Amino acid sequence: MMRQRRLLVACWLVAIGLGALQAWHARQAMNPDGIVYLDMGDAYLRGDWRMALNPVWSPLYAWLLGVAMHVLQPSPSWEFPVVHLVNFALYVGTMGCFHLCLDSLLRYHRSRAAQPAGVGHVTLPTWAWLALGYTLFVWSSLDLITLRVVTPDMCVAACVYLAASLVLRIAAGSTCWPLFLLLGAVLGLGYLAKTAMFPLAFVFLGVGLGSVGHFRTAVPRVLTAVIVFGLIASPFILALSQRTGRLTFGDSGKLAYAWLVQGVPQVHWQGDPPGHGTPAHPTRKLADAPALYEFGTPIGGTYPVRYDPAYWHDGLVVPFDLTQQLRILGLSALGYGELFGRQAGLIVGFLILFTWAQSPWRGMQQLAAQWALLLPALAALGLYALVYIEPRYLGAFIVLFWLGVGSGVRVAGAPTAKHLIACVSTAMVVSLLMTVSLLTLRALTASTVSWDVSWQVADGLHRMGIHPGDKVACIGDAATAYWARLARVHIVAEIPLPETGDFWAADPGVKGQVLEIFTKTEAQVVVTEQVPRHASASGWQQIGQTNHYAYPLQR
Repeated sequence: MMRQRRLLVACWLVAIGLGALQAWHARQAMNPDGIVYLDMGDAYLRGDWRMALNPVWSPLYAWLLGVAMHVLQPSPSWEFPVVHLVNFALYVGTMGCFHLCLDSLLRYHRSRAAQPAGVGHVTLPTWAWLALGYTLFVWSSLDLITLRVVTPDMCVAACVYLAASLVLRIAAGSTCWPLFLLLGAVLGLGYLAKTAMFPLAFVFLGVGLGSVGHFRTAVPRVLTAVIVFGLIASPFILALSQRTGRLTFGDSGKLAYAWLVQGVPQVHWQGDPPGHGTPAHPTRKLADAPALYEFGTPIGGTYPVRYDPAYWHDGLVVPFDLTQQLRILGLSALGYGELFGRQAGLIVGFLILFTWAQSPWRGMQQLAAQWALLLPALAALGLYALVYIEPRYLGAFIVLFWLGVGSGVRVAGAPTAKHLIACVSTAMVVSLLMTVSLLTLRALTASTVSWDVSWQVADGLHRMGIHPGDKVACIGDAATAYWARLARVHIVAEIPLPETGDFWAADPGVKGQVLEIFTKTEAQVVVTEQVPRHASASGWQQIGQTNHYAYPLQR
């Protein structure tokens, strides 16, 4: 017991230490999603419900960021580090949720071992579960989800681990009412963290229903969990439905399917490709060559096009296309092959354990018996395979998958069984540790987005007389214009990145006409990145020591 406690403490220290290293290294990093969640957090804090309620971006993570900004009151130059402090705190909290999940799994195994069918069989020992489980957690959290990106996926992981912990306790024989009340609450929070958790919540509830031995006992308890889930989820669903004028629990799935499966443009949708409806209120296209779009109203935020894609895609029709769906499923299969290929040590190790002293059929039966863990994991993998797989979406579910696979290991109690399991478990842990070590070194040596550039641009704009709340325009990639958030300005018009070459290749007269159009958008300055050497830069001012340039618009 003392050795297990020491191993557990060592696992905690290593996990916290590696998480702290990644959070510190990425303390100035930012991504487009992060800007949206920061804007949402601000909107909730000031009570701007029209802007805060968003059918694409879920609210829980935005609330956490908003509260952190309200409590700590960082200056703009410290805002990104505070975001990563929140990410690190979420990581530590998620590790606590994972510990509950692992503890519930060990209780579940003890309950199985006490049954007649479990007598005479050897399973993974506690030390192996601790070492393998925490190594899996660190790998999935720091390589798949990561602390570098500003997204709600760590919140989702925490809810998944808590939900798995509760269904494992139910599967172990506990049917007390508080477990089902907590299950409904956790699943409700999971939905508020990410829309995809809405359908997956019913998978967990179904697992809870099937894990109770007696149907009459299960039904009222699961119905209670459903009611609690509804009490937490329904206010947000009703608010979204009222805002959009139609019943919806979120539009992220529909839009992702249209963008990634059917090729609908993610920004500046003007009705293409044919057969996908007519935009109700698209961004305003003010010029064709180069394409120039204005979007200053009615959506707010640093970059309104990304802040509320559902508004700009209102009127979108998403017909089912079997050919495109099969193409995406093929790509997803390749993606899963690459993802699970990183875990070759686990695959080989578990194959050895499953084929030792038992038939393949018996091994499949043992795996099927772990459906309480495998079913939610496979449901999530299947759900994302329909649209797009990204490792950060899947981190916690892949951990559940391997925990379920490991739970199926039951080797007949031959004299060499314990020694075999110990050797194979050690090899799997070492394999994962090597992977984690290499990934940690790679992460710590990788470059991150230069915060200094973003801050210089924001500071430079203030020195030029641009104030918080002012409107600006952009030539280039406005989604990664993090300086706009730091400067507290609103991007209201842009020439998108694919069109910038046409702008700089145009003759001076065309450039002048385009800049005149920018003036009509009420923007006070146009900001661009990397003015080509061959292009005339007359009137453009370099911002600080950066490669960004500003063109003040005369009125």
